[in-house]
Amino acid sequence: MAFSLWEHPTVEPLMKVYLFNYTNWERVRDGDEKKLHVEEVGPYVYSQELDRVNVEFDGDQLSFQELNNFRYIPEKTNGAYYDQVFVPNLPLLGVVSMSVGMNLSPFAQMSLNSAFDWANHPDPFAKLPVHRFLWGYDDSIINIAIPFLSFINQWKFKEFGLLAGKNRTLSDRYTINTGEKNIDRMNIIEKFDGRDHLTYWGSPECNSLEATDGSIFPPSQLDKNKTLYVFYPQLCRRLPFRFEKEVETYGVKLLRYKMPVNVFDDAKHNPANQCYCEIDTATCPPKGVINVTDCTMGAPALVSFPHFNLGDPFLLDRISGLHPDPLKHISYLDIHPTLGIALKGKSSLQLNIQVRKTNYFSNLHFLDQGLILPIAWIEMGVDELPESLQALVYHGTFSTAAAQLGLSVICILTLIISSLCLCLTIVGRRKKPCVTLKKTPAEITKNQDSS
Repeated sequence: MAFSLWEHPTVEPLMKVYLFNYTNWERVRDGDEKKLHVEEVGPYVYSQELDRVNVEFDGDQLSFQELNNFRYIPEKTNGAYYDQVFVPNLPLLGVVSMSVGMNLSPFAQMSLNSAFDWANHPDPFAKLPVHRFLWGYDDSIINIAIPFLSFINQWKFKEFGLLAGKNRTLSDRYTINTGEKNIDRMNIIEKFDGRDHLTYWGSPECNSLEATDGSIFPPSQLDKNKTLYVFYPQLCRRLPFRFEKEVETYGVKLLRYKMPVNVFDDAKHNPANQCYCEIDTATCPPKGVINVTDCTMGAPALVSFPHFNLGDPFLLDRISGLHPDPLKHISYLDIHPTLGIALKGKSSLQLNIQVRKTNYFSNLHFLDQGLILPIAWIEMGVDELPESLQALVYHGTFSTAAAQLGLSVICILTLIISSLCLCLTIVGRRKKPCVTLKKTPAEITKNQDSS
């Protein structure tokens, strides 16, 4: 039953997408205003149906792929999927950044810019329906750029969308440990996409896959003084979670682990993050942001907490309309202390894109070099388990506790009985009793007369 629930989970996490609508970008372009302004719209809510497919066992290792299907839930959405929003033109900003990163010659850059002008002079912001922006729309920029950027052929999808690669597509291949031979390795990732380590970062520690997918943890790791690690494939790295407090859910006490506030700090405030800096250029992202460009085919993508929460103040100064909320924009897991299963949790992360340009791309003239534009923030979470699973967890918890108590009592009784048997054995072998009994006065008088 446990394997069936793992392979085809009945729990459907909710994905809540909040978009940033750039309401004044044209006035900034025309010089009427100086600072871009955003308005948060949403959430647009989807349920996630997950299947683990192409499952193969090899000893105590298990390999599989994930197949996701996201279903729109209009009754929980604030808005409609056809809402029109002004969003960063991701194909344009991505292609321009790639051309800069590849050190294209000035002639090639001018030719690429001319090709853009020929294709209706694309703007750095686009007006799109929410559904198209998230799940895919036709865009000519990718096709225009292919002759200039050869590796852009790696793009696997017919349409471009912020989440186009997540819906009804197979993930990279995971290999995890079943814990059959070593329970302390249960659900630990052994390989990802055939590799036993990552290749994006500057140290073995940062390239480590020693983590789980966040669903199950080896019970031995649930020490309040230990750090848990969850692998985020979309970030090409693992993220830490540390014990915060005990909470009660479904009548069961759980351990809450929270993502540390310094997880996205710069190297100055968190030296452990030095390995996430660019080695060749010796540049590090600002506090509160991590650079994931290397795992997004060269697109200048950065990840942060929502609304740049806990980030460098200058991130907020450059764009108006952002309102960080430490209570709302958090990530945590509530884990069963015995079973190691995450029964509740929330992960909130924001996707951003950075402006990287040269003077040859005239369309971007009004955007400052290095400006970080928020695109959307996404909350993944499980608010409530189905009643059948709640009952299973409740009874499983107290059945386990009863079994543990029963075993403890049996062990104590066994120890007492063994000790009595040992004492009786010793007594039987001695000439004198091992315990002196108190005699009555008559017995003492009788013993004196006989002597």
